[in-house]
Amino acid sequence: MSAGWSKDQKAQWPRAIAHLEGTFEAPSLDALDEDRLARLSNELADLEQEVSPSDVERKQRTSIVKHLKRVLERHVRGSTLHPFGSAETGLVLRRGDVDLCLVVKDLRKPKSVLKHLANVLDGEDYRDIQTIGRAKVPIVKFTDPTTGIPVDLSLNNALALRNTELIATYVEVDPRVKTVALAVKHWALQRGLANAFRGTLSSYAWTVLVLRHLQSVEAPIVPNLQAGEPRRIETYGGRKHDTTILAPETFTPGDASAAHLFASFFHRWFVQHPWDERIVSLREADDPRRSKRRWPAPKAGPVKELQGAVDRMGHHVMAIEDPFDLDHDLSRVVRAEGWADLMEEGLRMWEGLANGTGLTELLAPVDGLRLAPDQPKGLFDDLQGMDREKVAALLATKRAELGVAQDRVDALVAEREEAIRLSKAMRGALSDTDEMSQDIRAVAKGLRTRAAEMDEAKAMRDAEDQRLVLPRSRIEEELKRLYHALTNEVDVFRVPSLEREQHDFSRFFELQSMHKAKAASDAHHQRFIQLLQVQREEVKKIRTLEKDRKQVHQDLLKDEPELKEVRVRSGDVDEYDRRANRISRLLMERRKERKRISREVGRLEAFLKGGQQRGGQRRSGPQRGGSRGGPRRPRVNVKEVRERAQTGGTLSLADLGALLDQGGLPGTSQEEKQSKRHRHKSERHAASKRRKDLNQRRGKRGKGPKSPRE
Repeated sequence: MSAGWSKDQKAQWPRAIAHLEGTFEAPSLDALDEDRLARLSNELADLEQEVSPSDVERKQRTSIVKHLKRVLERHVRGSTLHPFGSAETGLVLRRGDVDLCLVVKDLRKPKSVLKHLANVLDGEDYRDIQTIGRAKVPIVKFTDPTTGIPVDLSLNNALALRNTELIATYVEVDPRVKTVALAVKHWALQRGLANAFRGTLSSYAWTVLVLRHLQSVEAPIVPNLQAGEPRRIETYGGRKHDTTILAPETFTPGDASAAHLFASFFHRWFVQHPWDERIVSLREADDPRRSKRRWPAPKAGPVKELQGAVDRMGHHVMAIEDPFDLDHDLSRVVRAEGWADLMEEGLRMWEGLANGTGLTELLAPVDGLRLAPDQPKGLFDDLQGMDREKVAALLATKRAELGVAQDRVDALVAEREEAIRLSKAMRGALSDTDEMSQDIRAVAKGLRTRAAEMDEAKAMRDAEDQRLVLPRSRIEEELKRLYHALTNEVDVFRVPSLEREQHDFSRFFELQSMHKAKAASDAHHQRFIQLLQVQREEVKKIRTLEKDRKQVHQDLLKDEPELKEVRVRSGDVDEYDRRANRISRLLMERRKERKRISREVGRLEAFLKGGQQRGGQRRSGPQRGGSRGGPRRPRVNVKEVRERAQTGGTLSLADLGALLDQGGLPGTSQEEKQSKRHRHKSERHAASKRRKDLNQRRGKRGKGPKSPRE
């Protein structure tokens, strides 16, 4: 068999290949003496503390789930968001994924829902968004922008919620379950063995292997929680599943140490277990034979693929049964190279533990593997140690930027509404253009009528041009040549044949017809050009009529280069539609920018608020006289500072801090309230309010009753 392995493969998987050939001498369980186990126990206790999420990270995870639940359930009708996975079972590693399940009542088009979710998440500024629609369960993978924590969002993965319930119940049985499971999962992550998308086992599969091992030791640490009565039968995805979970009333766990359980895990699965003959079944608390079940060992195994005998190995190479979905093999994602990596790393780990190698060395990341940072990114890391006045000044700057961003969004909304109104007006939907004045409506009606005439002239011109294959100048040259050829005196020595003369006469008459058609085409084209010029003048007239209203937004929109590319020139309906669509895309970007600035404003406000509370605790006691609690901000006459700010005077940092503490300048709080209302109201509601305000202003200015069209 060794002849089938390449030199590189032997260097990459020396233990796995030697084990296959029967030349690898694996240490026995007796090699685990008391001294080694005692040292390993201390290392495992330190490791559990090291790899478990900190309190800060746990709060961050809770915040992520709450925010996504609020956002996604609002954007996907009839949906509910549920957290599941290791974070809910207590087996989550530091910087581990947040697993979420979005249950949608009517999921007919999963790919469309995935695309919609990706757009929603993009609008919320999440990073690294990736949709996986071809998986058994559709998934959206992304990263939280603030903490850097990865998130896996699956659709209608309701059975996973039962799996989470089962694992969590097992974890509650004995604390050694968590110790061993976290250590195994950390080892798999460090050595590149916990990535189902890259051909190894999933984190969930490793957890099942740990639980099955703890069931199978001489004195079991956990019982079979899926045995007994009564049974619970539930339907998921049109299929019935037995989701019974029953904790036995009387069960005494064995007394094996966590260190012995952890080390023997590798001996069991990588030295002792006959993968070709047995199936791992947590549900039955047994390893049934493959011959009695539905998963025979593949005839074309991973060895044949690695040696080039077959292009692809068969299924069920490791056969790990899902506890509830009995048709689901958790090893179906394993590829040939992934299998070889699993066997090599498992044997390496067992050999190192048996020989007393330190856990730190055994858990070192595999070469080339990039892992997430150990420490979570704090919300206020960049602000720690910064002067309070500097933070206040930064907050004032960000608030000003937020105001500009809001004005830019409002300007784009107004521009888009104008383009939509004019487009509807030119199509005859005047009932949808109530905000237009009578003059603009009249111009828009003329634009619509003229646009129809332009379409007619253009169609007639194009119809004539399709029949003509020569330009007008070429037609005239050919007509002159044939005319002279047919009317000049005939050279007696070069008399053309009858067929030639017939061809020339036929060609002459054809060219005459083409010349006449070309003249008609040119006339239609000239009419089109004249109408186009009139249209442009009428468009300018509309701009003039709305100049006062648009002047407010001109300064904000002049820096939008994309709008210059879709300027309305001819008054064509399609031009207004293209402009409206381009503005819609711009609006998405500008709203994201506004949201980013708004979040930064909220972060700075939260930091200052927290600073005030901490300062208040330090300054407990009398505040008058004395210097308790450190230096205090000098007293500032806020009224005088406000007057100076409104008249354009200069402000110091102390003045600015006092203003912020007292609510800012007059009108600031009102503007903030309007900004908040704007964020929570739909654009349609906002547009309706603007129409009401406009009609009220018209009613105050106008005299006498309105015309029916206004």
